Amino acid sequence: MKKVSLLAGMVSCCAMLSGCLTHWFVDSTTRLQVENGTSQTIVEIGIVSEDGSAYRIWIQDTIPAGEKSRVYEADWVGTFTMQIKTTESSYRFDNIELEGGSEYMVLTDSTDGLHYRFR
Repeated sequence: MKKVSLLAGMVSCCAMLSGCLTHWFVDSTTRLQVENGTSQTIVEIGIVSEDGSAYRIWIQDTIPAGEKSRVYEADWVGTFTMQIKTTESSYRFDNIELEGGSEYMVLTDSTDGLHYRFR
């Protein structure tokens, strides 16, 4: 009986030290790093609310062409509209799916503005 109590105590102690058990399986935040493969300088990246009435900056690094941002973490998990501002223009991307965890976004020039992909 003493061995079972000791084992139960060790398991509960480990669980408390490691945080919520759901975080072992599901990330509730997204860590984003952006690579600027465009010819423009990126000055801001943010998330637009569903009704378009609110905007929250996520990455406010100035990212010159060919450079990468620092990694930023935020509570963005789900489907969002992302707005990317450059020194020349502003671009919106609807229905960007953020699943949590680490995301690496690569932005490139395209004939109609910017193109993004996750790597």
